[in-house]
Amino acid sequence: MKITLNLSPAPSARDRYALAWAIPATLIGLTALILLGRVTLREFRQYRTIEGQLSDVQKRSAELQNQEAGIRRKLDEPASHDLLHRAKFVNTLINQKQLSLADVSARIAGLLPEDAHLTGLTLSGPKKVGDDYMLRMGITAKNEDAIETFINDLEDSPDFKDVSIINQGFQEESSQPEQVNIVCSARYLPGIDLATGKTIEEKSTPDNK
Repeated sequence: MKITLNLSPAPSARDRYALAWAIPATLIGLTALILLGRVTLREFRQYRTIEGQLSDVQKRSAELQNQEAGIRRKLDEPASHDLLHRAKFVNTLINQKQLSLADVSARIAGLLPEDAHLTGLTLSGPKKVGDDYMLRMGITAKNEDAIETFINDLEDSPDFKDVSIINQGFQEESSQPEQVNIVCSARYLPGIDLATGKTIEEKSTPDNK
């Protein structure tokens, strides 16, 4: 007689339930792991892209800093200091609108000798920052000595540079002696306010007292 003994216990309902859900749970976990890996990979790629962009920005920032240092070195040169000073001064005049033909006429009149007088005046503003005002003026005098005195005083004045005579002529009337007429030009570099006796820059600087 043959007797077969099965010593393993019979699976319970809970074991059968766990076994039935083991495979779906494994598939779900595997799917979640794949999705998580994809998300991680995508974020890593984005991180690398942002890191590259940040490196480019830092490189560009370093280039701009080098350019700024180069510009500052150029501005420290004497010629650049003079140009910057003039540009600031012209901008101050433009912003404050303090320059007028009346002021220029008053300055020229202060240089004219008694035997000469102003017959015409034209003032041209700077075409770009750093340029000077250009003057064209007509002068009539009783003799050449008065003209020469005026030209010398005009050249010695700090407000006028590069004085040149464009045209010169003589006029003689029956009732008056011969007169000398000239047309000259000059660069105008205003510095002193006639009303206050201060420079334009001093007027634009607030009093700290």
